[in-house]
Amino acid sequence: MDMNDPQDVAAAFWAQMLGFTISEEPPPPDTPLGRVRAFVAEHGQDALRDEHIRAAIEGRPLLP
Repeated sequence: MDMNDPQDVAAAFWAQMLGFTISEEPPPPDTPLGRVRAFVAEHGQDALRDEHIRAAIEGRPLLP
């Protein structure tokens, strides 16, 4: 994040106002985003479907 870039500053401000934190660290592997990223790393971005996102949010396995 470049704090000299007005868009990055605005994104950080609004994220903080909404109670979020912008991080440049990878997400923990047990979170929905971490599970989706692991799926994409293994199967490729073209294999990712809406069902996979729903499954990750619901805690179900991500099947190819």
